[in-house]
Amino acid sequence: MTTYDLGPTRLYAPSERLLHGKGVESAIGSGGAEDWIRLDSCVHRVTYSNVFCGWKSTSWIRVGFWSVNTREIADWRRAPYWQEGLGGTGAPSWSLPPTESEIALCLCHGDPRVRAVALALDESAELPASVLPLVLIRSADTDERVRALARAVLKRVLGNSDKALPRQLASLAVLVGMRRRYGAWAREAVLGRLGALPDETLTYLLTNGRESRLAGLEAATMYGLPAMEQAWALAEQDRDEGVRALSVRTAIRLALASGQQAVLDDAKARFFAHLDNDRAYGLRLNTFATAMETGFLHVDELATLAATHRYRKIRRHACAAVLAHPEGDVVLDCLLSARDTFVRSAAVGRLRHASRGHELPRYLTDLSGGVRARACQELRTEGYDLRAHYQALCADPATVVPTAVLGLAEQGHPEDAALLHPLLRHPHAGIRARALAALRMLGALPDDALPPFADDPDPGVRGTALSALRGTPCLLRDLLGSPREDVRARVEVLLEHNRIYRQSTCRCRPSPPPAARRSRWAKLLAELRPDPR
Repeated sequence: MTTYDLGPTRLYAPSERLLHGKGVESAIGSGGAEDWIRLDSCVHRVTYSNVFCGWKSTSWIRVGFWSVNTREIADWRRAPYWQEGLGGTGAPSWSLPPTESEIALCLCHGDPRVRAVALALDESAELPASVLPLVLIRSADTDERVRALARAVLKRVLGNSDKALPRQLASLAVLVGMRRRYGAWAREAVLGRLGALPDETLTYLLTNGRESRLAGLEAATMYGLPAMEQAWALAEQDRDEGVRALSVRTAIRLALASGQQAVLDDAKARFFAHLDNDRAYGLRLNTFATAMETGFLHVDELATLAATHRYRKIRRHACAAVLAHPEGDVVLDCLLSARDTFVRSAAVGRLRHASRGHELPRYLTDLSGGVRARACQELRTEGYDLRAHYQALCADPATVVPTAVLGLAEQGHPEDAALLHPLLRHPHAGIRARALAALRMLGALPDDALPPFADDPDPGVRGTALSALRGTPCLLRDLLGSPREDVRARVEVLLEHNRIYRQSTCRCRPSPPPAARRSRWAKLLAELRPDPR
């Protein structure tokens, strides 16, 4: 006969064990802080829906091959409830005296009257010590009477105890302290008795569930530098984005609070590594925003990020932060040398504010059209003659630069075409390509004059000419016999893109009129002719 070793059953939750009359120690065992929070929320949810919503919680679960109603496991209609008495009085429907499990259920009950009566048992010394974690949770209750009674009980118990009891409640107090409205009192009442957050409590919180890790990071700011290593470890290894974001924020605050330059340098090195290596792009942006809010980065470090970081949004946010900084003009040269054209354009727009407007003409020949446009805009406000400047740059073929040719065409004067035509025969291939593009921008070069440039020795000039011919497939078809393989391949791609490859019609020639179309019914009537016999 084969036997199997079965593990312990998890059929009953702690709240259901309490409902069946088990003691608190038997129901929750050596549960942690999250187990007490989960017990409170479970009992509160079920009893609140039963009392105020009139909804009877029921569902079906699988036990082996059978489906079992959850009421057969735990019927919450048997839980204590508020009984109205004569003369407007009332009391919970519990035993006299109430059992430990009934008191625990009433402390988590959805009816605030039941919770208040359960806490009032402390006056008659009937409140067991095993439910003290639930009393701590009630100190952050939303009902004012319940909250006041729970805090009075905690003050009395903590005032008459040694340091062992606050150490046991420290992790739960930190979790309750996460409740924004009334949780801070519980954290201060427990941790105030200890003077600081115990090391074992912090380790327990940072190695447990998500809520515990978040609560531990919130409390780590009061713990000091020993928590920084654990915060960075969570920032680098945790799977949850929210935990990683809070870890970096906590580590930044601890580094700033330390006031030690060595600690700040180490934190900045880890921060930059986090910006480069974290797998969540949105989290990197949030981390950078945190560093900006706290003043963690110096202006020269922001300028380095704006000029060299590999992620575009971080570069641009850093650029905006530098330009908004009071000392941003000091590091303007770092932005002017950035590879990102947005950053360079923003830096060029700041030159006049930094009393460096005399440097603007140098950026009229920038490789980026956006930077050239920004420089033109700034110079145009000063009354600078941009056309004359570009004409002077293009007048001497020996000293002309390719970007000056494009800049002259961007001014939009067709009369300047006479200055650009000689540059089509310039020995420098880049100037020939820019002159070809500039003449097309000015509308001074017709389509039928472009095919000869497809035989230029430079591939850049050939590519510019073919790109300009993309809308004239009839001229492209004539280039299918080009001796250059790259030209033939490019022409085939352009013809295929225009959907006219291997067709006899051309956009430059009128298409034959379409044949008359007859409907399907007209064709059937034409075929159904009468038999002549």
